[in-house]
Amino acid sequence: MASGSWSVVASVEIVAADEHRDELTVQLTNRTPAVLGFGKAAVSGEGIRLINAGDSITVHGHLAREAVCAKMDAIGISSDGIWQDGKIEYRPGPQST
Repeated sequence: MASGSWSVVASVEIVAADEHRDELTVQLTNRTPAVLGFGKAAVSGEGIRLINAGDSITVHGHLAREAVCAKMDAIGISSDGIWQDGKIEYRPGPQST
């Protein structure tokens, strides 16, 4: 399993292609929208757009194996995020009362 973080303004590759990857999750961690391109450059108005902090997308199969590019899709500071390959499961911890 691999993971990483990214911070972009212009379209740059944030995740390298991997022919063995079957699942990939990309998440926006700040409030500056980002647009993603799978197997191509990220272009405003095209591809997948993550708008709010915490927005994420999980892709499977051929899209997961492509290189992923991201770019800031607003005026302001850079778009920041994280990525993780492989299956991700959320399990809540003990709840305090």
